[in-house]
Amino acid sequence: MKALKPIVYLASILILLVSCGEDEVKRDEIFEIRNIGVLSTSEYTVGKVIKLDDEGEWYKWGDRKILISCKAKIKAGINLNNLRDEDIKINGKRIEIYLPPAEITSFDMDPKDMKTEMVEVSGMRFDFTQEETNDILKQGEKAIRKEMQNLNILYDAQKNATVFVKDFYTQLGFEEVIVHASEEDKRDTDARR
Repeated sequence: MKALKPIVYLASILILLVSCGEDEVKRDEIFEIRNIGVLSTSEYTVGKVIKLDDEGEWYKWGDRKILISCKAKIKAGINLNNLRDEDIKINGKRIEIYLPPAEITSFDMDPKDMKTEMVEVSGMRFDFTQEETNDILKQGEKAIRKEMQNLNILYDAQKNATVFVKDFYTQLGFEEVIVHASEEDKRDTDARR
């Protein structure tokens, strides 16, 4: 019976160490999500047609017209590098996460997607210069960036990131995953409560 006590004692210590080790591994896995970095979860392609009528004035005889089409690929998502320790709260098999707000992660206007659809020059006018064409394309980019405000790209990115984060932590074995997402970064005020 005396020989059995040290074995039971050693077995208890071993079980305790193994269970502590699992918690440590789990804790490391919980914050592993930050290593993903920028998680782009929504992509839109927005096209714009820019039309410019440069009518002649009293000293310019003739008109110039140009029609240019362009496209931009816009991605939005969440920068998980901004996830702080206090943004994740664990209570047994329940985890609560406060995500940083969604943001535009890339805006790309490929020159291959920019086309001069129509140019019309009449009278004594000259063709559009490359500088004038570039200025027109800048107007197109500004118009697309302004139009982005009316798109749901940030909302979609936030929603998709929430689904991703829920799946991520469910895979880690959490039974209840609560994700708080907002359009603005309200995590500082939530952390103070």
